[in-house]
Amino acid sequence: MRALKTLRDVSVAACLAMGLLLMAGGAVVWPVMFTADAAVPRVTLNSPKSPSDNTTPSFTGTASNTTPVTVQVYAGTAAKGRVVSTATATGTGAAWVSGETSPALSSGQYTAVATQANSHARDPAGESEPVTFTITAPPVVTPTAVPPPAPPLASFKWFPPVPQTGEPVSLVSISTDATSPITGIAWALTSNGPFQSGGPLLSTSFSSPGGHVVRLLVTNASGLSSDATETINVVSPTAALMQPFPVVRIAGTETGSGVKLKLLTVQQIPAGAKITVKCEGRSCPIKAARRVAVSSKRGVAAVEFRVFERSLRFGVTLEVLVSKPGEIGKYTRFAIRRGKLPERVDTCLDLAGANPIVCPLSAA
Repeated sequence: MRALKTLRDVSVAACLAMGLLLMAGGAVVWPVMFTADAAVPRVTLNSPKSPSDNTTPSFTGTASNTTPVTVQVYAGTAAKGRVVSTATATGTGAAWVSGETSPALSSGQYTAVATQANSHARDPAGESEPVTFTITAPPVVTPTAVPPPAPPLASFKWFPPVPQTGEPVSLVSISTDATSPITGIAWALTSNGPFQSGGPLLSTSFSSPGGHVVRLLVTNASGLSSDATETINVVSPTAALMQPFPVVRIAGTETGSGVKLKLLTVQQIPAGAKITVKCEGRSCPIKAARRVAVSSKRGVAAVEFRVFERSLRFGVTLEVLVSKPGEIGKYTRFAIRRGKLPERVDTCLDLAGANPIVCPLSAA
C-alpha cells in the first residue's frame, strides 16, 4: 500500500507539473524520478515438538526472501516481554531450518516468532505467526551403581552323614562365587585350631563319638574370603547283626481250644549264643526254658524245645530270644488267638538280650 501511495503521489505531482508546462505553452518535457518499496517477506514458523525435554530446540518454516531468518523466543504464552533465547537460519527464499536455540531453555511454556529482514534495510521485515510450545524437565539419568566385589559363599557337606568313630569321612566343599574363581581352600578340624590349606575334598576320621566342629575357609581371585562352620555328629560303631542270623521254626495244627504245637526249634545259630523261650498263659508247661548253642565237629546243631510241643490254649504267648554279647540277636513272638490264626512277629533283639528292636539290616 505504501508503494502504491508513493506512486500515486508522484504521478499526481508529475501531472500537475506537466499541466503547468502545457498551460504555459511550452514544449519542454520535465523528467520525474521515484522509488517503490520492496514487498514485505512472507515468513511462516512451524510449531516444534511439544511437550519436549529438548532444552535447545531448532525450528523450521518458510520465508520468501533470502535474508537471514531469526527466531525469537519469549517466556510465556505470548510474544511479548524480554527475548529469552534465539535461533537463526539462512534464508533460501523457501524452506529454512534453524540451528539450536541459545541459550538453553528451562522447563516451562514459551512462544516463538520468526522474522526475516527486508531486502531494503529501511523497509519492514516479515514476521510469522507466533507458536507456543512447552519444555519439560529432561529425565534425570542416575548412573548405575557398581556393587562392590562380593566374597565367595563358603559351604560344605560330608559323607556319610552320621559317621562312626574310626570310619573314613569325606569333607566336600560346595562353595560358590558368582563373579570370581575360588583360588584358595583351607580346612580346620577343630573350633579354634588353625586352617590348613587343602583341596575341595578332604578325607579324615574321628576317634571319639560326639559333635565335632569342622570349619572351611575359601578365598577368591579378588582376595576376598568367607568361612563356614558345621558340627558333625559322630557315633559309636553300630553293633553287628548276629551271624549267621538264627531261624526260628514253629509248626502245628489248630484245635478247638487253641493249637497243637508239633515243632519248636531254633537253627542256624552261632556258637555260644543263648536261646531263651518264655511262655505266658494258663496252659504253659513251664514259664521259661534256656539253652546255649554248642559247636561240634559237625557244626552248631539246631536246638529243639520239645517241652512246648503240646496242646496250647488260646491266650498263650511264646517268646523266643536268641542273644550273644556285643551282637544284635533274634526275637520271635508267637501268640495263640481265639477265632483267628496265631500271630507271629519276627524282628531283632537288643544288645542286652531283653527287648525287641527294629532290625538295622534285613534278616530272616
